[in-house]
Amino acid sequence: MKYQLRFCGEGGQGVITAGEILAKAAIKEGRNAFKASTYTSQVRGGPTKVDIIIDENEIFFPYAVEGEVSFMLSTADKGYQSFKDGVISGGIIVIEPNLVHPSKEDYARWKIFEIPIITIAKEEVGNVATQSVVALAIAAYMSKCIDIDALKQTMLDMVPTKTKEANAKAFDLGIEYAKKYK
Repeated sequence: MKYQLRFCGEGGQGVITAGEILAKAAIKEGRNAFKASTYTSQVRGGPTKVDIIIDENEIFFPYAVEGEVSFMLSTADKGYQSFKDGVISGGIIVIEPNLVHPSKEDYARWKIFEIPIITIAKEEVGNVATQSVVALAIAAYMSKCIDIDALKQTMLDMVPTKTKEANAKAFDLGIEYAKKYK
């Protein structure tokens, strides 16, 4: 099965790293995966997105096909507004409700879930830098694109040793919140 996912936000929020972890975990599972990033020259503060393609078959085009993205997660309004139209009608979009502001038309077009990703990282994990791991876990659970345990292990293998405990907690909280909202 082919999955086309998109994470977007602002430079510095870790969406590109989250996409890299997801693609690497899918490859470890024996599937083909590709992560393609787009960001402005500002890097920090500018809109960013990463498309993650996961497929059993060979991948010939590294970006998600606009209008065919089945899952998007956004932690910033700039990224949301810039890249939302790539999501298929009826697709799932997870947003950070404190920072992303969909229109009434958006709620009618897509299944939008409001999960306070940054608040979870900041207040429950105690480290706002773990927001990308919270988001990664939510995306994996809601899209059903990968084995959750394999993804968690790949993430733990990629983060610095001193942050493993906080990132493990962030991942578990992301799964917990995704279960509540899905």
